[in-house]
Amino acid sequence: MTYSEIEQQTIAIVDKQLDAYNNRDIDAFAATYHDDVEIHAFPGGLQYQGKDELMKRYGAKFASLVYLNATSLNRIVNGSFLVDKERASSASQDPNIIDTDVVVIASYQIEDGLIKRVSFMRD
Repeated sequence: MTYSEIEQQTIAIVDKQLDAYNNRDIDAFAATYHDDVEIHAFPGGLQYQGKDELMKRYGAKFASLVYLNATSLNRIVNGSFLVDKERASSASQDPNIIDTDVVVIASYQIEDGLIKRVSFMRD
């Protein structure tokens, strides 16, 4: 499939975010987000806003886990929008014993080359 330049940039920033997430690197992870990022949960709406809050929440998550991995299972890209069906697995004590394994739909909106909005949908 051929992607436009904007779509290639959209894919690149989301993939960079996933790599930082999997490495539990809070600085690299936060660097992919807009200062005024909005995190939504469908259908509940806005959960929190701002990079400082994102760093606080994900920093604590990264610090508490010994293993964290998210993988895109399916992807749709349209301009500055990307929708992933993602599997996220984590382990809190032994990296070989997965504590949590979830599948979510994550919808990303890119603005100024950074992730501006994310909406998570899950059963």
